[in-house]
Amino acid sequence: MTRNTPIALAALTTMMFLLAPAPAAGSLPDLCDDVYLDDVGAPATDSKGVALSRFCTWTGPDAPLWADHVCCAIDGASADCTPTDANGRCTAGMKMWCDYGEDIGGKVTCYQPFPDACDEGFCDTLAVPPGTQAEEMVPLCCYADTDDCYQLEIGAPCGGDFLHCDSPYTTEQGTVGCADFD
Repeated sequence: MTRNTPIALAALTTMMFLLAPAPAAGSLPDLCDDVYLDDVGAPATDSKGVALSRFCTWTGPDAPLWADHVCCAIDGASADCTPTDANGRCTAGMKMWCDYGEDIGGKVTCYQPFPDACDEGFCDTLAVPPGTQAEEMVPLCCYADTDDCYQLEIGAPCGGDFLHCDSPYTTEQGTVGCADFD
């Protein structure tokens, strides 16, 4: 029995190696993992460590599920993505992963969903106050302890949480409100 111990250990080690999950290094890059950096080169994140994707379109929590590969040509400022062919290959661009997205006319738009500001209690049920200006949709940086939201400056850190707002507006105090028209 003692003579067979090395053989049994070798067989057990081989089985463990074969049953272990593949290393993450062999997986394809996720398009949304290319994020904006702060002034020292670290990912600009919110209080939960969520970073803003450079190439995925920011949207609310109801983003359509894609969960498949895409073929993306990245030019530094934008990504032009298409579905893989019938064999799962790319005829142009680099093969990447996309969790949320949709095919719009042969082009795939990948999304980075954020929680909804209204669902988190940051929305006003009244009409947008007069004299305020609607903002372009960007994730808001919202602080639960003060009930304040600010329009995010790309690359700036957010000490609160990134939240999505369909109808943002700027208040007289310089904060951003979110109108709830539902």
